[in-house]
Amino acid sequence: MMTVAVRELRNNTADVVRRAREGETVVLTSHGEPVARVVPLPAGVRPYLTPADVVALPKADAGLRRDLAALADGDTTDDLGPIR
Repeated sequence: MMTVAVRELRNNTADVVRRAREGETVVLTSHGEPVARVVPLPAGVRPYLTPADVVALPKADAGLRRDLAALADGDTTDDLGPIR
């Protein structure tokens, strides 16, 4: 495990990212105190959803819209106006 000061990170970002890509965990420090970790992502894991992923998500319960409408009892926030 490598330790890097935040100031050093600014100057060596590419090296820290390369080390994480290669599987190493990097601990970031500020004033000598550990504040964060840069860790490699597990193989095959994307930190985002593609449009195809979203389409493939399971659909909500068919009665959910009805249940939510009953809970709201017709109330909306439409009459609140702009937030000041």
